[in-house]
Amino acid sequence: MAYSLYRLPVLAILVMTLALSTPHLTAQEQITNKGVKKRVALMLTAQAAVATLTDMMAGRVVFHPTRARAARRTLMQTSRNTIKRFKRPHSDPLSNARPEIWTYWSDFKANAEVADDAARQLNVNSLAGLRRTLPNVLQSCLSCHDSYRVEPNEFTTH
Repeated sequence: MAYSLYRLPVLAILVMTLALSTPHLTAQEQITNKGVKKRVALMLTAQAAVATLTDMMAGRVVFHPTRARAARRTLMQTSRNTIKRFKRPHSDPLSNARPEIWTYWSDFKANAEVADDAARQLNVNSLAGLRRTLPNVLQSCLSCHDSYRVEPNEFTTH
């Protein structure tokens, strides 16, 4: 009986996790263009790394240097590959990339290089270092997204 009571909350958490993550997986799976799929995968990987670091910075999770270094490595890899993934103007109805990326390629490329530099300068040796340097990464990402990303069509609650 105790074993069944233990399994119920675990099962509920698993079902909620799958329910919350399914829309992203379903939308990504519906993308037919391979180039766009690779771009989306790259951005989702970067987003997960940023989430790990912002949770540490905000105190939602305990700062853990090994996890922070792993997230930094991921951000460095994704930012290094951004230009490569966006070089060709692949399109798909589910893409969030604005066509202005390719119209203003040199500006987009400069923004990507700023993000790459910010990721490399990210200090994950201490919580204080993370709090000092992560805002630069976030600002570089948001700056590019403001200009070159269409807001995803999320469901509305009203």
